[in-house]
Amino acid sequence: MIDRRTIRTGLKVIAAVDSDVAGALGEAGLSRRKAEYATGLACTILDGRFDPATLAGLGDNEAIAAICTLHGFGRWSAEIYVMFSLQRPDVFPADDLALQRALQNLKGWSKRPAAAEAREAVVHWSPWRTVGSLFLWHLYLPRSTDLRAGTPLPECGRLR
Repeated sequence: MIDRRTIRTGLKVIAAVDSDVAGALGEAGLSRRKAEYATGLACTILDGRFDPATLAGLGDNEAIAAICTLHGFGRWSAEIYVMFSLQRPDVFPADDLALQRALQNLKGWSKRPAAAEAREAVVHWSPWRTVGSLFLWHLYLPRSTDLRAGTPLPECGRLR
């Protein structure tokens, strides 16, 4: 993990050039709205209202809830952060479209599951839902064109 001093230094740079940040982040590929969220996050950390270092000491659901209190950060963003940055083994970002499509094809369902359905379908994967997510993304990516078109996977690719 990156230490607090490095984070604070980076955030101070962002805050110092706030007027130019949106343009610079835009040139890096972020939308104006996402640049706004990034600078807002930096200011929230700098003024002490949010300390990302505290997330490591929280349970998965508590960390997700804490991230969701930030402007512009929803459940999917929070789950992805907890999954990858905090390296938690039991997170399933059910709002992820690729995971929904891959799960649809894996299970042989006729329609893409809603987030709640997807979450329920993998409850038995606990405590390894992160690993299951990685496998579903792996299943989805090479076949994303076929999955978007609704082409079912070969029978050998399905588990029931």
